[in-house]
Amino acid sequence: MIFAVAIQAAVLAPPPKPPKADTVTYVVKRKDTLDRFSRSFLVPDRNWKALLGIARIRDPKRLPVGRVLTIPRSWLRYTIEPAQLASYRGTVSISLAGRAKPLRAGLTVDEGTQIATGANSFATLILIDRSKVVIPSQSRVTVKQLRRLVLNGSLEYLIQVDQGRLETKVTPLGDPSGRYRIGTPISMTAVRGTEFRVTFDATGQTAAAEVLTGTVAVSPSSGDDEVLVGSALGASTDAKGETRIEKLLPAPDLLDPGKVQIKDEVTFSLTPVQGAARYRVVLASDAGFVENYAEQIVEGRDFTLGDVPNGNQFVRVSAIAASGLEGLAQSYSFSRRLASIRAEASQEEDGFRFRWFGAGQGTRRYRFQLMQGAAESRPAVDEVGLSSDQLTLRNLQPGVYYWRVGLLQIDESGEIESWTDPEKLTIAGRPKHKGK
Repeated sequence: MIFAVAIQAAVLAPPPKPPKADTVTYVVKRKDTLDRFSRSFLVPDRNWKALLGIARIRDPKRLPVGRVLTIPRSWLRYTIEPAQLASYRGTVSISLAGRAKPLRAGLTVDEGTQIATGANSFATLILIDRSKVVIPSQSRVTVKQLRRLVLNGSLEYLIQVDQGRLETKVTPLGDPSGRYRIGTPISMTAVRGTEFRVTFDATGQTAAAEVLTGTVAVSPSSGDDEVLVGSALGASTDAKGETRIEKLLPAPDLLDPGKVQIKDEVTFSLTPVQGAARYRVVLASDAGFVENYAEQIVEGRDFTLGDVPNGNQFVRVSAIAASGLEGLAQSYSFSRRLASIRAEASQEEDGFRFRWFGAGQGTRRYRFQLMQGAAESRPAVDEVGLSSDQLTLRNLQPGVYYWRVGLLQIDESGEIESWTDPEKLTIAGRPKHKGK
């Protein structure tokens, strides 16, 4: 009788209901029992007695088939599903419990791991469901949760942006009770879409979420006053928890993106976007932008980036509004074949010496041309097939000359030709002396 009274009291006075987002539903199946359910799915400090109230049943030996149980997430067992470091570039540090981990592709990333990136540096994580997390330059994040609930196999992800930015492309959640959340000290962004970015400015205590596809739910860190943000929209949250929504700027277009990039530095120009205060460009060696290796933010329309490897590369451009929200992005492929040539001239005792230098792979042959009077005139000197990196011309008569050096580079990709711009060379005449 005492046992029955205890059960009835539990039914009549159920525990306070947690927020809907903090619960998981389960439909009772045949042969389910409270004891077996608690041993399989509940954490040790919760047992079958804890389920009586939320199950709304009086007989602990039976669970009505089809009954829907609403269970607090904190009651449920889970397994850890570590992420992997897919790639990194530049200055990246990864630590767990204050201990630095040696960097390598494929490194296991567990709960509690902190990741920081320096200038022009990147780290990319791949989660167990193939979701991608990119941590760009000057950012710091903490991996809070990488879990799978034993009850239904749903995934629980929580990553906090402590400073800087995070970009993510999410695999659609297989179970509706799964959660993918990106937090900051003042906001929480929950995935209901597939691709978005989160930014936190620790100095100004402002957070932002920029949705590229799908929908996300943005709320203060308290979890109250959730706001749904759709595709092509951005949300800014201040330290007071107030959120403002605005439309994201369209992606800028690159001018002549198909040109082969042969110079020492890769250059791009883009069309201006109305309302843009700055522009961002990111370079990667793959179309999915997992292997990012360079980025730049400028106020003008031109970008110049160095140390770009040969081969087929990819560039992504976006506009940043005065509010700080980054707009939609557009990606292009481009060909990089380093075949640079630069030159200089100097006057020596034995004449004028022309030197050239540059970078590139394969066999390099040079051509030297000297024109008199105008850059477009027929060459007075035309030396082809040179393997040396210099040439000396003697007995040049006074006058105005223009000269340039051409490069023919032959590598495994074929031939490529480039020229220096014509340089002007003025040789003054010797002064005439009058006899007495």
